[in-house]
Amino acid sequence: MQGKKFKKREEQFLYGHAMGVKVINGKIKASLRKWKRMMKESGIIDDLKARREYTKPAAKRRRQRDEAIRSEWIRRQRAD
Repeated sequence: MQGKKFKKREEQFLYGHAMGVKVINGKIKASLRKWKRMMKESGIIDDLKARREYTKPAAKRRRQRDEAIRSEWIRRQRAD
């Protein structure tokens, strides 16, 4: 079966650059999707969103508590 030739994932990464990707064969959209996925998985996007405005310490603690309660509830639901 003669199919498309796919590039290895390692070929898309730019070595020496922490968050960079190569554009292969002019496929900018694919490289942009890869870069956005890398940024999202690293947590940089969430960090930037959180730093947009000041959050009071009490609000941070309340959010952490709510997230802990939610994750505990999810863990118990999966255990059942």
